[in-house]
Amino acid sequence: MRNPAYLVHKDIPRVDLWFKLIVASILSLTLVLAVSLLFEDIVAASVMFAVTLFDALLLKAIIPRRYEIYNDRIRIVLGGPFALNIPFNDIKEALPACGRKALAYRGLRLATSNQGVVEIIREKGLNVVISPRDRDTFLEQLSQAY
Repeated sequence: MRNPAYLVHKDIPRVDLWFKLIVASILSLTLVLAVSLLFEDIVAASVMFAVTLFDALLLKAIIPRRYEIYNDRIRIVLGGPFALNIPFNDIKEALPACGRKALAYRGLRLATSNQGVVEIIREKGLNVVISPRDRDTFLEQLSQAY
């Protein structure tokens, strides 16, 4: 019989100012365009308001909220009901990574900072980079659970 999963460690993402500025810029740009179109073309303004709302909901759904280490997997909790589970038997290794992997990466980039980046190399599927607030503790807890 399989042991039930239990939480070993929980961490929140480190979020840099540059990341907040990018998110704010995306939402501000479409909102400013919507307001500027309001007096010229109501249909175009409505479309831009809808785009702003869609962008806000999409960003809320895909930006990580917390990282959880269970006795059998890593769970990356995203916005709303969404989460990414990475079973331990699918992980080849997890190691500290350089900050540029937070910006440009050929896998799934869920890092919100270029400091304290952790690269999770998988057997199957896309490799993942994350940025827990306390990278050393996260890696230590992961190695103990794994």
